Amino acid sequence: MQAFAVAALSIWLCLGATTLAECHIPQHCSKDHLLYILLRLMFLALTGGEIKATGHYSYDSTDKKIRFTESEMHLNKTEHLEDYLMLFEEGVFYDIDMKNQSCKKMSLHSHAHALELPAGAAHQVELFLGSDTVQEENINVNIWTGSVPETKGQYFLSTTVGECLPLSTFYSTDSMTLLFSNSEVVTEVKAPEVFNLPSFCEGVELEEAPEGQKNDFFSLFNSV
Repeated sequence: MQAFAVAALSIWLCLGATTLAECHIPQHCSKDHLLYILLRLMFLALTGGEIKATGHYSYDSTDKKIRFTESEMHLNKTEHLEDYLMLFEEGVFYDIDMKNQSCKKMSLHSHAHALELPAGAAHQVELFLGSDTVQEENINVNIWTGSVPETKGQYFLSTTVGECLPLSTFYSTDSMTLLFSNSEVVTEVKAPEVFNLPSFCEGVELEEAPEGQKNDFFSLFNSV
């Protein structure tokens, strides 16, 4: 599955590069300004062909924190909306249940996620989406690729050319194939308290993951 998915995207990129690519190689994204909230997320598990979740991200690139709150837009379940607070510097995440005011604290085994371009990402092509003949009807996009050694995953990530904002991330391993699509991205978190731990989570003991299980950003969403 992973080899097929990567090959398919590679062919698409090659076709795009033939007709749309710019000749220069861009500088790697600067992280100085990347403090933003993604107002809308559509997340799909391509393996099953279903929309797994929609929701809102808040991302603090300075302190390496992500808060994801699932919305009910494509939700069939009623018992629990996913709510994660990921603290990458501390290597932990909290699975928060606001309805029952409970939470679990578990280890994060990787710092990789879909909202930041990794330092080792390789630029593949710059292209435009839309029309090159109608003013304001296109957007220039950079396509980057790379791998995450600790999860044995590969990714294709698209960013805007100017501000290097993340538009979509395709992530694939032997066991999962995921696509994250972002919209309404802004470069300011207007409510930084979203990163504060709820009072009922304070003092919660770290739970050990089952033997052989490694928790990371992508595996969390694969289990949604």
